[in-house]
Amino acid sequence: MSPFPSRSTFLLAMALSLAASSCETPTADDTAQRAVMRDLAYEVMLPIYEELEQEALPLPASVGAFCDAPTEETLSAAQAAWRAARVPWKHAEAFRFGPVEDLRLGTALDFWPARVDSIEAAIAAAPETVPVAHITSLGVSTKGLPALEYLLFDPAGGNAAVLASLGSADAVGKKRCSYARALAEAIAANATAAEDAWSLEGGAFVDQVAKAGTGSVVFPTGQDGIARVVNLLIATMQAVNENRVSEPLGVVSGAGPDPSLVESRFSDDSIDDLLNILRGVEDVYLGRHGERGGRGITELVAARSPAIDAAVRKAFSDAMAASAAIPPPLREAISKDPAAVTKAHDALRVLRRLLSTDVASVLGVSVTLSDNDGD
Repeated sequence: MSPFPSRSTFLLAMALSLAASSCETPTADDTAQRAVMRDLAYEVMLPIYEELEQEALPLPASVGAFCDAPTEETLSAAQAAWRAARVPWKHAEAFRFGPVEDLRLGTALDFWPARVDSIEAAIAAAPETVPVAHITSLGVSTKGLPALEYLLFDPAGGNAAVLASLGSADAVGKKRCSYARALAEAIAANATAAEDAWSLEGGAFVDQVAKAGTGSVVFPTGQDGIARVVNLLIATMQAVNENRVSEPLGVVSGAGPDPSLVESRFSDDSIDDLLNILRGVEDVYLGRHGERGGRGITELVAARSPAIDAAVRKAFSDAMAASAAIPPPLREAISKDPAAVTKAHDALRVLRRLLSTDVASVLGVSVTLSDNDGD
C-alpha cells in the first residue's frame, strides 16, 4: 500500500472541510467572477502543479546518482534538481488550498526554517538503509525540501564539506546519503500526489475551482471563489512580509537580525524563493503563467477601479525590484545591508496592504485574515 494520500482520501478530506466553510454573499451576477475562476484553474493553478511534478520527479534519480558516485559533478546535478523542484513549489504558495492543505502536503514538502537538531536526530535514529515509508512516518521538521537542502548544501564549507559528510564512504556517510535519497523519493511522491489531486484524471480539484458558481461544491458562487483566492493572496503576502523578511531582519522581535530564521539559508536561495513566491502571486493576479494566459483578478479590479489596478501592478513591479536588489545572500544582507532589506520589506508591505484593503474592498471581499500593521 502506498504511504502517500490517495484520491479517495482527498475527496473525504474535502467533503469534511466543506462543513466548516462559509460563503460570501452572492452577487446579483457573478459571470465575470466565474470566468476568472475558470481561467485561473486551467491556465495558472493546474499548470503550476503539473510543473511541480515534472520538476520533482527527477530529484530521486539525481540524489541517487550522487549517493552511488559522489563527485563534484553529481553533487552539482543533485543541487540543481533540488532548485528546479523548488521553483514551481514557490509559485504554488500563492494558492495553497484544497488538497495541498487537506492532505497536509504543504508542510510535508516545505516546513521551515529547517531544524538542524531535529534532522540530525532523525538521521541518527533511522535504519541504516532508509526506506521512503520511514520518511513518511516522520514529523514535518525532519523531511521535505528544507531537510534535503540541509544535506545537499553547506554555506560555510561549500561542496567540499558536503562531499566529506554526505559523500563519505564510511557507514555514517552512507546512512546520511540513504536518508537524503529517501527524502528525495518522498518529495517526488508528494509532488505527484498534489498534481494527481488537482488533475482531471485524478481528484479533479481543478474542476472544483474552475466550476465555481456552476456546479462546484467548494465554491457555490463565483464570488465565493474570488473571495477565497483574494484571501489566499493576502495570506501569502503577509507570510512573505512577516515570516520571510520581518522576522529574520528582527523587525518583529526587536532583537536584531537572526540568520537562522532565513528561508533556504543553506543553499542561499532565499532571495530566489522570495521572487518566485511574488511571481506566483502576480500570476494569479494577472491570470497568466509562462506562455499561458487568461483572465485574472486584475480584470475584475480594473473594471471597477482602473486606478487601483494600476497601483497594484506598480506595487508588484516595485516589490520585485526591491527584493531583487537585496545583495545576496539574504542571511548576510540582514546584518550587512539592512537598508536594502528594509526597502524590500516596505515595498512588500505596500503590495500586501493594497491587496488587503483596496482590492478586497473594490471586489466586495471580506478579509478573513487579521492584517494589522504591526510590522
